[in-house]
Amino acid sequence: MDLTFPNQLDKVKENLINQEELLKEVAKNYADAIEGGGLVHLYANGHSRQSVEETVIRMGALTGFHPILTDAIITFNGVVGTNGIRVDQFYEKVEGIGKTLLKEIQFGPKDVLTVITATGTTAAAVDMAAEFSKQYPGLKIVGIASKSQSSSISPRHSGGKNLIHIIEENPKGYFIDNGMPHGDLSVEVQGQTGTYKVCPLSTIGAISVIQSLNELTIKELDNRGVAHHVLRNMHIADTTDNYDEWLDDQRKRYALATYNPNRVEPSK
Repeated sequence: MDLTFPNQLDKVKENLINQEELLKEVAKNYADAIEGGGLVHLYANGHSRQSVEETVIRMGALTGFHPILTDAIITFNGVVGTNGIRVDQFYEKVEGIGKTLLKEIQFGPKDVLTVITATGTTAAAVDMAAEFSKQYPGLKIVGIASKSQSSSISPRHSGGKNLIHIIEENPKGYFIDNGMPHGDLSVEVQGQTGTYKVCPLSTIGAISVIQSLNELTIKELDNRGVAHHVLRNMHIADTTDNYDEWLDDQRKRYALATYNPNRVEPSK
C-alpha cells in the first residue's frame, strides 16, 4: 500500500506556475486598491470560506482584505441538523443573494471584488459575480474557481452562466483556475471492498492561489516604495505593537465598507 496523494500537489504547483503572469496582474490591482487606502473584498460560500479566512486573519496577512461571508452559506459545522451541510447547500442555490449582500457594502473607486468558489457553478457565487458586474461595471472583479468544471458543467443559475462566463465577459474581469480536477477528488482507491474517490484538491488549490497573490501583492507594494502592515507571528515573539497597528489599519479600512464618502454609486 503506497501513499500517492502527495503526487497531486505537483499539479497544484504546476497550475500556479502556468498562471504566474495572470497572478502578477491581479496582484497589481490588489496593490492599487490597498495603496489607495481601499479594500479587496473577498466573497465565498461553503468550504471556500477557508480561502477568505486565510487572507484576512492569518499570520502574514496584509491589511486591506475584507471578508464578505454570511453565516447561512458558510456554516455547516454541525454536519447534520440545523447547521448541517444540507441546509447550507440549500442556501447556496438561492438566487438574489448577490443583490442583497451588495446593499450592505460600499465600494471605493479602486476596490476589487474577488469571488471564490470551488466549482464555479454554485448559484450563490455566480449570482454575486453577475450582480457586481451589473452594478459596478467600472470596478475590477476576480474569480477563483475550477476552470475545468466551470467551463463544462451546465449552468445552475437562471442567468444561464457559470462564474467563468461572467468573468470572461467582463472587460475588467480576471479568472484564476484553482487547479481542481473535474469532480474535485484527486485519488482513486481500488480496494477489496469497493472503489473509492478521495482527496479533494479545491481547497488546497484555492489557498495556494490566495497565498501566491499575498506574496505578489506585498512584493508589488514594496517595489512601489509603499510600506504596509503585515501581521507577524504572535506565537514566537512579542508582537503587540504590530498587532495593534495592524488592527487599527483594518478598522479604518473596514469602516469604508459600510460608509465610504468616495463610494462608487451602483448602476441601476
